[in-house]
Amino acid sequence: MRPITACLVLTAMMLLLFAQTSAAEPESTNLLTFSRIEKAQALANGEGTIVAVLDWLFDIKGKAGSKYIHPTSLIENEPIGELEPWHGEWMAGIVHAIAPAAKIIPIKARGKDKSDPEAYERHIITGIRLAADHGAVAVCSSMGPLAHTPDLLAAIEYAEERGTIFIDVHPEYVIDELGERQFGKEGEFSRLIIHPGPVSVPDHPAETNPARDIYTWPYDLDAVFKDGWGYSNCPPTVAGTIALMRSVNPELTNAEVRQIIVETGNLREGFKVLDAEAAVKAALAQK
Repeated sequence: MRPITACLVLTAMMLLLFAQTSAAEPESTNLLTFSRIEKAQALANGEGTIVAVLDWLFDIKGKAGSKYIHPTSLIENEPIGELEPWHGEWMAGIVHAIAPAAKIIPIKARGKDKSDPEAYERHIITGIRLAADHGAVAVCSSMGPLAHTPDLLAAIEYAEERGTIFIDVHPEYVIDELGERQFGKEGEFSRLIIHPGPVSVPDHPAETNPARDIYTWPYDLDAVFKDGWGYSNCPPTVAGTIALMRSVNPELTNAEVRQIIVETGNLREGFKVLDAEAAVKAALAQK
């Protein structure tokens, strides 16, 4: 083989290897790098903002508890933080990792008794109003879909008037004549809610959905908690990004925040991916 030919073959092999490595690289990406959050943190840290997390199983007694204010349990006779921390602490941990200077309101909205599986929906409605009363810039829920009801809409509008954005992991639903859940389509129920979703990855395949506004990386930052990946990661990722945006420009309206979140997203394989750096820069540009 001639030297030039051998060189070309070697170069082609190296390019192929690089391409294969690059294609596999996103699988090891965490949500901070995937959504350019680390770059956004060079511009903002969430100082002066509050985020509320509607969930359960928080740890308000340990070192991590210093990030919390106004811890609240909406479950009668069930104090917040009495059980081993898991899902709520995981969600709050994501917010804190994104906006470390933001304060977090942990709101226990689900109890040990699962005999009334829809009870948490009533607690979430109460929690949305509570978050707004405490001046949260965002309130997020990763516990499951909510019914489209006048009470939910009234709570969201109450929060909207006070500068609080509600972020829910799933679109809302109504019960049809057969007793089945029918989920809303894009903007069908409330355009005031941000509905994020996860991008598709080998271990967690997903499809794009026009009812979802923005997409994030589904894997957690570490393996501290039982699951550590999935749809749950999406709302706190967006909530933390909103805290960064509001910390650099407190005068942003909710409508402006929602518009920036969506319009600065990057299209990747059909998924509109959150770009925190672009969102924070856009927030700064509107000062």
